[in-house]
Amino acid sequence: MLYLIKFNLLLAAGYLLYRIIFQSGTTLNARRYFLLFVVFFAAIIPLLENWNVNVNQGDIPVLQSIQAGADNLQNTVIEQTNSANPIMLIYLIIAGVMLVISILKIAKLVGLLRKSDKEKAGNYFLICNEKIPAPASFFNYIFMPANLDVKSNALILIHEKIHAAQWHSVDVLITEVVKCVCWFNPFAYLLQRDLRFVHECIADQEAGKAHQTIYQELLLRFHLSTSINILTNHFNQTSNLKRRITMFNSTFSTKKSLLKLALVLPFFIVAGILQTGAQNQIVSSAVITESEVQPEFPGGMDALIKYLSENIKYPDAAKSENIQGTTYVEFTVSKSGKIKNVTVKKGCNDLLDAEAVRVVKSMPDWTPGTKEGKKAEFVQVLPIRFALN
Repeated sequence: MLYLIKFNLLLAAGYLLYRIIFQSGTTLNARRYFLLFVVFFAAIIPLLENWNVNVNQGDIPVLQSIQAGADNLQNTVIEQTNSANPIMLIYLIIAGVMLVISILKIAKLVGLLRKSDKEKAGNYFLICNEKIPAPASFFNYIFMPANLDVKSNALILIHEKIHAAQWHSVDVLITEVVKCVCWFNPFAYLLQRDLRFVHECIADQEAGKAHQTIYQELLLRFHLSTSINILTNHFNQTSNLKRRITMFNSTFSTKKSLLKLALVLPFFIVAGILQTGAQNQIVSSAVITESEVQPEFPGGMDALIKYLSENIKYPDAAKSENIQGTTYVEFTVSKSGKIKNVTVKKGCNDLLDAEAVRVVKSMPDWTPGTKEGKKAEFVQVLPIRFALN
């Protein structure tokens, strides 16, 4: 849930930045890539909160812990699910319905492709018949109405080939998934709308530059036509014909685009630093030599995960206030394997810190570590993440 909130906030902020800075004077490809970057940035950055920063004590290793029930993650996550969460249930139902609708749209399009006669033209497949209301494309499949004259057919074919060559259908599918997942976020819809508008403008610039008058007449001709499928790049796709024609007759500066990219870059750098540094997580800066053997929980890391999952009790007060976070517990494994000197290296909340310390203190004896073949004391740091689903 927390990831979803962060994802949507970053998506909204990135889109607003696009509207403020990239709305005019920027090359069309720069706009396309910036909008796609916003999507991936918003999706990835919240996942980086579990990255680590160095501990001042260079010889203290941090245990490489694993999320309960999953493999190869970096933090032990102690999760407790609130059985009754109607908001999450409603969200999942609506998101699921929207995903199913999108899948059905794809299935319908695939069914149409299978039933239609296709003509191979280089790297593309042409589908031309009277039932197609307006030109469209889906990956390298191009749909064309049967009643076009030679000149119009040639111009529109160039337009649709540009969509296919630049893989605009991938963008459409990505933003469709984002829209389903973020169905409550109006910026997800606006981002998809603007990206598809940019797609059409990119194709317009390339296809119509040699025959501007005829091309603009084609835009007017198909403006009110229905599209074959909402997930296609369709020639008549635009919510603002006047704006599209204006864009068609505009010129764009590459220098201005680079300048604007330079202006927004600090925003993303700062956002990334704030997010990844929010937890002030800890990583070992120690260099473990071959002569050292680290202490180990009885049964290994999997057994440690199981022990923590079964013994940590999420404080009721923390649950009621929706308190979450990561506590880093430092402790010493003695020569005999006993746990001692348990302290909070980096805390997140008094209630969660106290529970993390309690469970670490109650751990059974470890298999002691060795240095140069002799048993030795080792200081360890264990990150325990408390999360509510």
